[in-house]
Amino acid sequence: MSRLTPYDEAQALVAAVRVHEFTKKTSPSFKEVAEILGMTTDWVSRVCTELSDKGIIALVEGPFQTTCIVVEDHLAVEALPKKVRENRMEEELKKFKEKTAGIYEQKVKAIQEEQKKKEKDLFDDIAEKFKRELDS
Repeated sequence: MSRLTPYDEAQALVAAVRVHEFTKKTSPSFKEVAEILGMTTDWVSRVCTELSDKGIIALVEGPFQTTCIVVEDHLAVEALPKKVRENRMEEELKKFKEKTAGIYEQKVKAIQEEQKKKEKDLFDDIAEKFKRELDS
């Protein structure tokens, strides 16, 4: 599935709520909207929370610990962004890689320099012992 814009997500969710209200004459739950849209209840819950914060829908606690979705201001959907949102995880990962790339290179260089110094010290030590043996 291609990634949806916030506008498309809201349109789909509001339409699903309206279809359910029209056919069943009741407000739908997350599960019922998820079934209509063929999405997961987690997706529906996330989108509903975002839309509820913007006043587009209302989440009403129903009987038996269910949450029903009610459309409040369908016109507010038009104000939502029509561009696909950036994947924050990918963005943060990219920033982390850029930030740490130099650190790893510096550590590798430091380890290589330390290794060269150890080899030189060892060689100098062996050469000095060899020289003492020759002088004796």
